[in-house]
Amino acid sequence: MIFKQDSNNTTEIKRGYALVAGVASLVTVAVLIGIKGFAYFQSDSVSILGSLVDSLMDAGVSLINFMAIRYSLKPADHEHRYGHGKIEGLAAMFQAAFIAGAGVFLVFESLRRFTKPEVTESSLLVIGIMVVSVVLSLILILVQRFSLRYAPSLAVEAEHAHYSGDILMNGGVIVVLLALQYGAPSWLDPAFAVLIACYLGYTAKIIAEKGVNMLLDRELPDDLRAQIEDIILQHPEAKGVHDLRTRKSGMDIYIAFDLEIDPDKSLRSAHAIALKVERKILKAFPNAEIMIHTDPAGVPHIDSRNHKIESRDEEI
Repeated sequence: MIFKQDSNNTTEIKRGYALVAGVASLVTVAVLIGIKGFAYFQSDSVSILGSLVDSLMDAGVSLINFMAIRYSLKPADHEHRYGHGKIEGLAAMFQAAFIAGAGVFLVFESLRRFTKPEVTESSLLVIGIMVVSVVLSLILILVQRFSLRYAPSLAVEAEHAHYSGDILMNGGVIVVLLALQYGAPSWLDPAFAVLIACYLGYTAKIIAEKGVNMLLDRELPDDLRAQIEDIILQHPEAKGVHDLRTRKSGMDIYIAFDLEIDPDKSLRSAHAIALKVERKILKAFPNAEIMIHTDPAGVPHIDSRNHKIESRDEEI
């Protein structure tokens, strides 16, 4: 999730909300582990085991994410001029590895249950505990969603995506337990656990992609780049824009571009125009750091970075 607003919205970035979401995640996952652990020992269901393993992994991931959020909030220093935001990309990679590992474990446990079936005890008490798990996850998702409105943290976004899937997963576990309660075949339990493992693998893939994109400075989505260009060209003195470069680091986005203005403008006037354009962009993207280079309009830019990128693509 990129913090995206229209040009008339001046919502302030409140980075502390990411810490609030991190604490809420730690508290919620601790409660979930307790109630799911109790439910597993009461039922011996491999589906509940899958949900419990997922929560155990969540505990480690939530702790890593909380530490990453705290570190990312450190201000820039002499050794890290661009701040510490990319630690969130690294945390996302760890999170993906944890989740993928949980999925592999669950596949092996499910295969064991297929070859050596075990009796699964299902009760309304256990089902009630899983319902509580769904409710707690839903509350956490709402807290994370509220936090993301003010603090666009990749760590919080990754957990939000994961817990959103958890609601569906735990809902499925409830359905399985109800089915077993009314005489469904025992293979339904490990079969659903395999589906949980597939979901964990898919979630790990999505989170890993987001982490890699941040670490490798992937450009912002095309619609956001187009929005930035539109804002720039709204200024009456802006004759054009080229070499727009964007990236995301933690909760910040970095925007750099060459602004084309009337070549007869003085340096002071050019600076004033660039400053007004910068302020306009900041109204739409308050979490942006912006670097503007002014160029005389109408002068060919054959040595621009953009043309160098295009020439490399042509060679390839």
